[in-house]
Amino acid sequence: MQKLMTTETQLRSGALQLSGVLMQGITHTAPATAVLFTVQFTASYTGVTAPLAYLIAFLIVLMLGVSVTQLARHLPSAGGYYTYVSRTIHPRAGFLTSWLSFLYEPTTSGFSLAFVGSVLERSLKADYQAFLPWWLFLIVAGIFVAWVNYRGIELSATMLLLFGIAEIAIVLLLSLWGVFRPGHGGVNFSSFDPGNSRSLGGLTLGVVFSIFALTGWEGVAPLAEESENPRQNLPRAIMLAILLMGGFLVLCTWGLLLGWGTEEIRTLVESGQNPTFVLARKFWGPMWVLVPLALLNSMIAVAIASNNAATRVWFAMARSGSLPAPLTKIHPTYQTPINAVTLQVLVMFAVGLGLGVLVGPDKEFELMGTVITFALIFIYSAGNVGVFLFYSRERRQEFNWMLHAFFPLLGTAALVFVGYNSLAPWPAPPVAYAPWIVGVWLGMGILILISMKLTGREEWMVKAGTVLREPSDKPTVKP
Repeated sequence: MQKLMTTETQLRSGALQLSGVLMQGITHTAPATAVLFTVQFTASYTGVTAPLAYLIAFLIVLMLGVSVTQLARHLPSAGGYYTYVSRTIHPRAGFLTSWLSFLYEPTTSGFSLAFVGSVLERSLKADYQAFLPWWLFLIVAGIFVAWVNYRGIELSATMLLLFGIAEIAIVLLLSLWGVFRPGHGGVNFSSFDPGNSRSLGGLTLGVVFSIFALTGWEGVAPLAEESENPRQNLPRAIMLAILLMGGFLVLCTWGLLLGWGTEEIRTLVESGQNPTFVLARKFWGPMWVLVPLALLNSMIAVAIASNNAATRVWFAMARSGSLPAPLTKIHPTYQTPINAVTLQVLVMFAVGLGLGVLVGPDKEFELMGTVITFALIFIYSAGNVGVFLFYSRERRQEFNWMLHAFFPLLGTAALVFVGYNSLAPWPAPPVAYAPWIVGVWLGMGILILISMKLTGREEWMVKAGTVLREPSDKPTVKP
């Protein structure tokens, strides 16, 4: 059994209360985006039962969340999954897990800002004959995000709270408007009857897409070392984020379908404009612009949150020695991993501008969304395996067959099913490149591990599972 290594943190310990950690998980899920840009797509497969697809996906994600909380309560660390998998399976598996997460956390801010920039570019041109190129928005918004990340976790938490409340309030209000002013079909619960789905296969695919509309809650884990009472607050924040976002997505999807009219789902699917924009114009007139603003808020918030998570993981990996040591440098005033923040800003602009120019900001969003899907299958599954191994070997007195075996197994099976259906039928380019990108990236990570072994640079493996020590512990790893 691997010795449990502990350390004191160099980050701003105790800076975040439960509310701040919770908003990291909620905004990382991008609630407004998850509703505004998935309703039409999901309904094209499920028909009127899109809310049911979200409900089923919510239950699956809840099982994944249970697994993570079981590790977070015993293994708090800025490394998140890197620490969990290194500690429970093997440091090399932890490295590969984090290597794949580099396709997720570090890239999210870039392609998200590029995408919302393209939406604003089209909307301003169509409605106001104004022109704001997507790349200019990306640069301006990216500078703001970088400043927030640089200034410290407390400012980030404040911004996430403000942006998160704004986007949730706007989308929730629009959805409730649909409930009280329904279209043809009135208020009904036909959306929750599986018999009303277009087909069982269509409902299943809807669940597939809905699962990944609910991802983001795992971004809570890397804030462990800056959280107040992380062994309690992180599990609470993870479960609250999943519960709140699951309920939010089910309610909002149902309300928007009612507002459109459950008897006219075909016109919603075939609409040339985003249906939520159409409903906003119908209900609110000139105030419809609040909906694009909610999208803007959502993407800026997810950029801040994903950068927070990415920089903390890089910091933790560098502290263990698996990434270059300069990434451990801490700002003397703001106590942020300043070099990791700088690197993340460069990655954000490189991904956003580079892929945006290469394939277009819209296709960039689709491509990276699919890449993330495959990366998360590996990451979540590794965490599920880790839960079983950790409790069956090291916490046997706490082992629970439901929490530590059944839920992880069922969650992993659902993820494998998601991956299979993502490729059947084989998507068109550039989305078709996603599996190859993940495969090549994983291969590069394996080559790095082989190189480390051949050159004898494996001292990092001893510290890969280092967790935040409790006040009563004696540190076994110097900060």
